Amino acid sequence: MKLGVATHLSQGWGLDTIDRADDISVNLLRDGMEWHQGEETKGTFDFTGGTAQKIDAACARGKKFLLVQIPLNKHYDGGKFVYSPEARSQFAKYLRAVADRFGSCIAAFEIGNEINGGGNTRPDYPAGYDLEDTYVALLKDIDSAMGGSHPYIKIIGGSTNMIGTGFLENLFDAGMLNYVDGVAVHPYSGYSYGLPMEIDALKKAMRDHGKEVEIWASEFAHDHPDQKLAASEGMKSITLMAAAGVDMAAWYALYEEEWFPNLGLFDGSSIKPQGRMVRLAASKLLPHGNPIKLNTGDPGLFAYRFGQGATVVWGTPRIIRVEGASEAYDAYGNRLPSNTEMQVSDVPVIFIGGNISDRGTSDVLADTLLQYGTGAWKYFARGKDGGMDPLTYKTQWYGSDLRSAWDAAISLNPDGAVPARDSNDPLRALWQWQTDRAVSVTVKACFHKREDGGDGIDLAIDRNGKPAATKILTNGQTIISADIDLAAGDKVQISGGPNQTWGSDHFGLRAKVFKRGAAGTVECPSWRVVG
Repeated sequence: MKLGVATHLSQGWGLDTIDRADDISVNLLRDGMEWHQGEETKGTFDFTGGTAQKIDAACARGKKFLLVQIPLNKHYDGGKFVYSPEARSQFAKYLRAVADRFGSCIAAFEIGNEINGGGNTRPDYPAGYDLEDTYVALLKDIDSAMGGSHPYIKIIGGSTNMIGTGFLENLFDAGMLNYVDGVAVHPYSGYSYGLPMEIDALKKAMRDHGKEVEIWASEFAHDHPDQKLAASEGMKSITLMAAAGVDMAAWYALYEEEWFPNLGLFDGSSIKPQGRMVRLAASKLLPHGNPIKLNTGDPGLFAYRFGQGATVVWGTPRIIRVEGASEAYDAYGNRLPSNTEMQVSDVPVIFIGGNISDRGTSDVLADTLLQYGTGAWKYFARGKDGGMDPLTYKTQWYGSDLRSAWDAAISLNPDGAVPARDSNDPLRALWQWQTDRAVSVTVKACFHKREDGGDGIDLAIDRNGKPAATKILTNGQTIISADIDLAAGDKVQISGGPNQTWGSDHFGLRAKVFKRGAAGTVECPSWRVVG
């Protein structure tokens, strides 16, 4: 997987941008050469302006570009996202001119930006112009204009905010896959754990439409005020995307920006934990090739091996032992004091060379967040009479999640859920873990009500469907816990429901099952609106 970073040379950033990209060992920049910058006078292409000069300087330093090309120009179709055959044809000619001007310095063109969003990012076609057919017609015009002249420049279509497979399927129906080399997605998320399921769903959607093309995660980041959490999740995202076969991923953005205060890799000239994380991935991991997931024999331990060169490990807390490693790092790019004995947790550790010789043991038997989508937990909608409907994975306009066949309003994702209905016929979101042996446990669950208003959510921890602990949460967050003696085959169930009335019931959840006597802390998942 190629690793890049979003920059804004086309929006006024200076040439120190190139220095900072060098500092983190990244050579692929996602930027723009906006149509109006190259065609200020209708019908005349001119690439002598400031943006072109900065691209030239970066190319001379060995950088390559993914250029986002939004088909907006005041001279065509009233300045709207082009739709008429004449305007589409001119935009395609413009891209060919950009390709002729910059040549092999361009890795790809991304056509549009988050076109499933709002504002001027989404095509605003007049009546009579179907969104999907018109956008695909534009791609066809681009394909014709390029004419195979620059085979090293990939055409990347779709460009969705989040992994918008539900939106992209409509474009696939219209024939998009015939005219692109790849699909662009922007997998912003609080946590990385849902990525394998989302990428698998996107790949399946492409195969169902006859052709699987490359996946370019042309923007991604984790928007957390806790910069170490952002870096930790970033390392897992890079690992999981590369393991799933994503072809390119670009962190957004290189510099801290006023309107996105947590996302930059640098704050001015000062590198942040995310920046050190990207540098580590770019210099120590990805040069060895994409990783494969190792079979650790422990459902709470996750290890990914990049070729024979490096291994990334995270999981439920324990000490692992490693033989033959030459170096070891934390997720923030800091050298660890030991190459042979490492503390595993939510935060990945990385070792170069060597192998795990002792996987250790953990007092945490199960974790809803770490083990999302791995098969360790099952997910249901539970009705008033106790009936259980297994939740199944559904693609959405933005992202994807688990849904119920009984009621599409209920949804569940890695760090929370939305229940449905009201006390007359409640539909609760439920996580279920089953033990294969007799064991005494302490179950602790942190719930966070994520919306103001409403009368709260009803919370429960059950053993085989019988309540062991219950509570009503009306605002903020709370922890509920229960000591439970389990026989082999018993089930721990953790649920959240609508209480008395429907509405404002979105909640966050993280729950852990501890060995009795060893219960530690459980923090609610961090919550920010992303993307």
